[in-house]
Parts: sequence; structure tokens; C-alpha cells
Amino acid sequence: MLGRRKHDIAAIVILVLAVLAFASFRSEFRLVSDMPPEFFDARQFPRERRLAEEKIAQAYWDCAVKQVQWKYGYAHRLPDEPPAEFSVPATEAGVGANDDKVRRYYWQKLRTTWNVSSAWKSQWEWNFVAFRESLRTGSDVWRDLMRSVVGPH
Repeated sequence: MLGRRKHDIAAIVILVLAVLAFASFRSEFRLVSDMPPEFFDARQFPRERRLAEEKIAQAYWDCAVKQVQWKYGYAHRLPDEPPAEFSVPATEAGVGANDDKVRRYYWQKLRTTWNVSSAWKSQWEWNFVAFRESLRTGSDVWRDLMRSVVGPH
């Protein structure tokens, strides 16, 4: 009988953790990896500069995907001034890419593209913060249930 109880308790604990883990899957918005046309319009550059500008724009878009979205996230307002992490290595985008004027230009382009719905995609992913919140909520519910059964101490 004692062995069966241990298995029942283990099964309940596993079931509760599975439900909490399932509740921790959330739909999150992420920037699309393909640079949207709102961020870079090749027609505004002379033909001889288009390839170089597109390379710079792609590097800044990749920076937004890899760095900026994790700091600010979907629907957050981007600051007026570009943050330190909004920069690209010259080896990746060319010598002129880190010019302050170029960097500010692409920051403004990012700010205008940030609220365009086609620049974002929704994807389901496991979220540790949500899991931690589920554990906290679950423990609060369990504590309240025990207080109602046993009484306050």
C-alpha cells in the first residue's frame, strides 16, 4: 500500500508540472528575418550605391533581429537615439556602415518599421518567465487551498 501511495504522489507531481509546462507555451511576436521593404527601398539610392546600401541595411536589420528586439520587444516604443547595441561590424557591412549619420538613418528606419505588422511574425514558444509565473500562481493557489482546509497559521 505504501509503494502505491508513493507512485500516486509522483504521478500527481508529474501531472502538475506537465500542466504548468504546457501553460508556459505562449505566442510571442518576433521580427521577421527577411528585411521588409519599409526598412530598405532600393529605389531611393542611385544604381551604383544600391548594392553597398543594401548590404548596410541588411546588417542593421540583422542587428535589430538579433539584438534590439530582445531589449525592446513587440509594441514597445523605441527611443529617439540609437542604443549602443545598434551597431554593425565594418567587416560585415563595409567601412561606412558605422558612420554616425548612417547609423542614425537606419535607426530612424527601424523606428518607422517597428510598428508595421508585416515586420513581425507570431510564433509559439516555451517561456521560462511564464513557467516561473505559473509555478508562483500554482503555489499561491495551493497555499490558499491548504489554508482553507487546515486553517490559518
